[in-house]
Amino acid sequence: MRDFGLYIHIPFCVQICPYCAFTSVAGREELYGRYVEAICAEIRTAGRRGDRRALDTVFFGGGTPSIFAPDLLGRILKEAESQWGLAAGAEVTIEANPGTVDQEKFRGFRAIGCNRLSLGVQSFLDEVLAFLGRVHSAEEAEKGYLMARAAGFDNVSMDLIFSIPQVPAGYWQFALEWAAELGPEHISAYSLTIEEGTALARGLQRGSLVQIEEEEDAQNFELASEFLVGEGYEHYEVSNFARPGRRSRHNWGCWTGAEYLGVGLSSHSFVDGRRSWNTRDLDTYLKRLERGASPCEGEEVIGPVTALRERIWMGLRTCQGVFLTESQKDKLKGQSRFGEFVEAGLLEFSGEWLRLTSSGFVLADGLGVEVAELLEKEDAGEG
Repeated sequence: MRDFGLYIHIPFCVQICPYCAFTSVAGREELYGRYVEAICAEIRTAGRRGDRRALDTVFFGGGTPSIFAPDLLGRILKEAESQWGLAAGAEVTIEANPGTVDQEKFRGFRAIGCNRLSLGVQSFLDEVLAFLGRVHSAEEAEKGYLMARAAGFDNVSMDLIFSIPQVPAGYWQFALEWAAELGPEHISAYSLTIEEGTALARGLQRGSLVQIEEEEDAQNFELASEFLVGEGYEHYEVSNFARPGRRSRHNWGCWTGAEYLGVGLSSHSFVDGRRSWNTRDLDTYLKRLERGASPCEGEEVIGPVTALRERIWMGLRTCQGVFLTESQKDKLKGQSRFGEFVEAGLLEFSGEWLRLTSSGFVLADGLGVEVAELLEKEDAGEG
């Protein structure tokens, strides 16, 4: 059977970062207990639907899951285990903000069963952290990492952000070197994306913020890839690098079509060819669960066309690429636009798998859309 994952959304934060477009809530500590009870109720309802597969991965994401005391997260994990069980060697990840943890908390997270840590470092310069609205300093970021190691975490991921406006020259090289010296098993490197509705987007509209040019952003991406690969990391997905055997199993499952259940505010699920999503309003979420109603806001059946688009778009973001039939390969090879991509050194075949080259990775999303459209055009007789 294919892997089955559980995503648990903890939306609470100390403050909202100006670049964040995720569903998050600042403060409201008085709701922590109610929220945990609501999630447990949602898990019990989902567990009664009949799918009894053991969980291969569990991911506490946010928001800031580490803002909760370990026993609160432990109640959620215990409920999930009682409904489905954990597969042998299951990966249980918790996202943590260095400004919300200490040695005791890390030990607590390990004690409840978390065996993988995703640490939101983002930057190693205090002025950059301030610009990003983070509540920790560079010193606290490094201390947090070392405390996690001392608490027994032997699988640590570190998040870093690049292409940040108005940073000192050479900053990104400096950040990569600092991270590599610490030696996490996994590094996620994200370009700063200015999402609609965020504080940074409003700054862009006012003209008080100037976004990094695409060419510079591409150079930063290529620097990360070249440097981290040189340090022994596998560039296994556009934004992700891992030591051998240390890919994020939960995220790899999402990229390669594994089914997953999402619980909590705004979470998404993909089960039995259907995608569903929960309400984004916290009070609505709590009230619905407390009266025994579903927090689901909508769902869609993933038809063949959408399934193909998503399989190509997500698959091409990975080092594995996407599997194509001989017929699909022939359709692509017969189109001049596809030939241009191959000639430019952006796409290549490896047996039955179509994948991006290292040069193509920087254009992953756009190339994925174009490849899917070429297959659709051909199927419609327009090729």
